[in-house]
Parts: sequence; structure tokens; C-alpha cells
Amino acid sequence: MTKKYTNTFSAIHWIHAAILIFILIGATLNLPDLPAKGGDLSPFKGHMILGIVGSILTVIRLLMLWKQPKLEPLDLGVFRETIVRWNHRLIYLFLILTGASGLATANSTNLGEVVIFGNSPSVYNGPDGITATLGTVHNLSAYILMALIAMHITGVVFYMIKSKQNILGRVGFVSKDN
Repeated sequence: MTKKYTNTFSAIHWIHAAILIFILIGATLNLPDLPAKGGDLSPFKGHMILGIVGSILTVIRLLMLWKQPKLEPLDLGVFRETIVRWNHRLIYLFLILTGASGLATANSTNLGEVVIFGNSPSVYNGPDGITATLGTVHNLSAYILMALIAMHITGVVFYMIKSKQNILGRVGFVSKDN
């Protein structure tokens, strides 16, 4: 058992966290629902690019997580340990669901073709049929993901206050000598 994750895993954790916070808050404050045909699609470009990067980082983190040595357990009761374990699992589940539903929504409308690849806006299909359902799944899963991340951050802060241990060091950076 080890006291911290590798520096590579820690770096990816913090880059991923920053991208997710930017995507989730930015989308909540600045992105409209999918516009009808002929609507302005440009606000979706950054969101889609960062969403793809975030989805790739999710897969990388999951693969790395399975290879990471097990961390020393925190001093938690069984109930709190179960909550922490399920919070992490649900975060990853909703990261996958949010990314997949976003990609499916973009694919079903040809939004990526227009916004990322610069094709004519005439190929955009608009939010009809299954796309409306995919968009709803994407939005709801993003809100659930925000709640799970808030729960994660709150849990870390409360644990640090109560235990007086800096558990952020588990995803911090140390030299090979430490």
C-alpha cells in the first residue's frame, strides 16, 4: 500500500478536474439548449472540444486507476467508507454517461461536423426525435455529475477539517526521494 498516487496520475487528476469544472460551469452559465435549425452553433465549439478531451482523460484515468497501487485506507467508518467508494464509482459512471450522451447528441445532429470540422450549417439536423432525448440525458447526467463532484469536494474538506490530515497529498506531487 502507498500513501499517494503517482505524479503522472496526480497531474491527470488535476488537469481533468480543471477541464470538468470549466465545462460544467461554463455550460450551465453560457450554453443554450440545442438550437433549432438555422440557430447559432458557435457557442458549442469549445464545449465540444473540451468534452472530447475530458472523455479521453476519463478513459485514461480509469485505465491508470486499475494499475495504481492501492492507497492506505483513510480512517473512516464502514458507512462513510462505503459512501466514498460509491461516490467515486458514480463520478466515473456519470463521466462516461455524460461524455457518451454528448457525443451521441452531437453525432445525431451533425453538430460536430458543423462546429468542429467546419461543414456547412445546412447539415445540422436540429434537436428533433431521439436527439431531444439524448440531449436531456446529457443535461441530467451533467447535473448529477456536478452534484457528485460537489459531494466529493465537500467530503474531502470535511475530512481534512475533522482529521487534521492533508489528504490532498494523496493526489499531490512529491519528488521520487520522498
